[in-house]
Parts: sequence; structure tokens; C-alpha cells
Amino acid sequence: MVSKKILGVAIAAAFSSQAFATVDLNAGTGAVTYAKESVTNAQVASGLVQVSGGALGAQVKLGFGVSNGNHTFIRFDLTNGKLKNAVVPGDLTDGSAAFGSVVVAQGGAAGDAYVIFDVTTSANASQSDLVSFALAGLQLSPTAATSLKYAQYSTSPDAVNQTNALASASAQEASVANALTTTISATSLTADVGNGSGTPFTTFVAPASAGPAVIGNVKFALTAGALDATGAAVNTLAQVITPASSTYTVTGDLSFTTSTTAALTAADLTFNGVASDTAATNVPSAKLSTLAGQVLAGAGNDVAITAKSAINAGSYSLSVNLAGIANAAYAPATVSGAIGSISRNGATAQVPYLTTNTGLNQKVVLVNRGSSDTTYSVSFTTEAGVTAVAGTAATGTLKAKSTTVLKATDLVTLTGGSRTAATIVALAPASTVDAATQTVVTDPASASFGSNDTVNLTVK
Repeated sequence: MVSKKILGVAIAAAFSSQAFATVDLNAGTGAVTYAKESVTNAQVASGLVQVSGGALGAQVKLGFGVSNGNHTFIRFDLTNGKLKNAVVPGDLTDGSAAFGSVVVAQGGAAGDAYVIFDVTTSANASQSDLVSFALAGLQLSPTAATSLKYAQYSTSPDAVNQTNALASASAQEASVANALTTTISATSLTADVGNGSGTPFTTFVAPASAGPAVIGNVKFALTAGALDATGAAVNTLAQVITPASSTYTVTGDLSFTTSTTAALTAADLTFNGVASDTAATNVPSAKLSTLAGQVLAGAGNDVAITAKSAINAGSYSLSVNLAGIANAAYAPATVSGAIGSISRNGATAQVPYLTTNTGLNQKVVLVNRGSSDTTYSVSFTTEAGVTAVAGTAATGTLKAKSTTVLKATDLVTLTGGSRTAATIVALAPASTVDAATQTVVTDPASASFGSNDTVNLTVK
């Protein structure tokens, strides 16, 4: 005949061999993370996420030794969570098989947040014996981590009232948290003022090319060891988002990527080499499902641009608009941030008001403080109904360490009006060029005849 003690040891060994315990309440390690984005509406009841499977459970040192044939009471309490399944005596085991009899004394029903076990030992139980508590499922708060507390008592009243604990320990058991992290990295680009093409700022510096030039990058990562509500490992994007409905969108002045007002083309804006999928509507975006690099490893997805005309200086941002899985209970986080910036390495001065009015004599003053001659060019932005034809002084050379004065009437001929805005570009570092306008009233009939106004221009 097999003795009760031997049978008890065999049963306890069978239980302890199962992978119940993941959380070490003494060390505070092993908490389980459930991917919030993977939870469906059907897996939420009364505001709590219903999880099961995986490696739920906990282990803890008994804490206070119990001699053979005596009682001890073990209590577990959940914070921000409830039991999903009713607890049974076999859910509590000890590593040395000293627990001869285990009874669920109080609590432990589905929906409870605690359970008290009445344990009778069949052998001496050491304070260092490992106690394992198996959990087939839990109901977890979607907004706060669920913790599990262990306490050992010598009497049932103490266990009920939680007084005079012989030993205790607690740790985080599980949490429902966003598992997907989206990281946007920005890149600084420089448009080259003197690229040899005859048109400034049409290529990027290092390497000298019109593109494609990477303006930024986006990467995805999932929390290591994250599970879905059924206990399955979460390790693909499709488990937390719907790629076919998720998009990248770039914000910023991309007018230089097109030589006309036509929509973006494959060569204008690319996402890891894939053209904007909505190019026909001139929206600079792409669906994640079309991208070659949307996997969760590697260098991520580069966003690149190609110049077809003078490159604008400016800043750019990226929005990653993520769509949830089918019947998602919680939406994935939409992420946006700076993706890059473009600066120019030459000298640019904006002239908001340039006039050829016959009653005024306006001049543009340019100073080259550098040690080398440099060329300049002037372009014009007119009002509606006004046309501008560049004059003989609209391009030229600024001598080294010299001042050049240009009359407005030599810079431009205007039809339909007498004023325009102008942009001056000098193929030299901004630190070596100064610019100003001087306007003199030449109309004898004017009360301000002979007066002048000088405006210093910002060069950058």
C-alpha cells in the first residue's frame, strides 16, 4: 500500500513541475505584460481585461517554518485585479511537499480579489520552502498594474482580519499596457548654395545629390515577452495594429520636390524606398502595409525626399497614424514628432518691399566682407496681376571686401504695379554678407522730399 505521505509527495511534485510560477514575490521579478493594443472588446468584462493561459502564477518563500502536523494559513490578495477562475486546493503547492492537506478556507471564487488557504503539514516545512500559487486566469485593470500580496498567519482570525502576519511579500503580478513603441528619429540636411549646377540650393551637401536624401526614420518595437489575452506571445505588428489601415504622414514644405504643381511622384517622397501611396491626391503619406521595412527589426523605415527645384529651408514632422486590430478594445497610440530639418549653407536675404515707384529711388546695398569674390542672384515674388522681368543687375558679382549698390529699377522691371518682394541669394557663407535697402523720396511735390529710410535685412 502506498502511504499517504508518499502519495502526497508525488502529487505535490507533479504540481510543482508545472510552470505555474512566473512572479517571484520576494525578488519582485517576473511580472507579465499583456499588450493593451491586442485586447478585443470580447476580452473585456465589467471594465476588466480577462486574461488566461501563458505563465500566470507566483512563487514565494513560506517565511515561517511549520512543524509536521500543524496548521498555517496562507492568504493572497490582488490589487487592481480579480480572480477569473475559482481557486482549488491544488493551486497551492510547496517545493518540499510538506503540505499534506490544503483547503480553500475563504474567498477564492471567480470575481474575488483574495483567497485564504488552510494548510495542514504532513512534514516539517522550512521557512525557506518555496510556495507556488497557480493562476489559470485573472481579471486585470486596463489602467493600473495588478499586484499580488502574500501573507502567512498562525490562526484563521488573523488571516481573515490580516493581523499578526508571520511573513509577507508582494510584487507586481501583471499589467495591461501598450506594448508597441514607435520611435521617430530626425535628420538634419543642408542644401548646397554652390553646387556647380548654376542654380543654387538644388542639391544636398554630403553627398552632393538632389536625392533621395533621408529626412528621418521611424522604428517599431514591442515589449519583450508581451502576451495577448490568451497567453500567446505578441511579436508581430499585425497583433497590435492593422497595417493596411495605418499610415505615415509628413508635414512640411515639400514644394521643391515637384517641378510643377503636379502631384507627388515616386521620385519625390519615399518611405523606405516605397513611394507615397496617396500621390494622386498630393498627400505625402504611405500605408504601413506597402512598406518593405515595417518589420520589428533592422534599421526601420527611412523617409527620403528628392529635389527637383531650389530646396527650401524648413522643418518637417511625421505623424504615425495607427489603426487598431479588428474589434480592438483600446486604440494604439498615434505618434508624431520632428522628423528632420533642412538648412541652407549660403547667404539669403529677403526683401519684403522692393519698389520702382517713380517718386522714390530705392537701392539695395550688399556688402561682401569675405576674402573672395562671390556671385549673387535675385528672384521676385509679385502680387496678383503684377509681372516681373529681371533686370541687368539681378545677377552679378560681389567683389571681395567691397560694397555693391544696386538700384531697384536695374534689378527688375514691373508691369501692372510698382512693388514686389525679392529674395537675394549670394553664393557665400551668411556670416560674410550684409544687406540693406535705402529708399529716398525724389518727388519734389512730396512733403517728405529728400528724406531717406534705411532698413537692415536679415541674412541667413
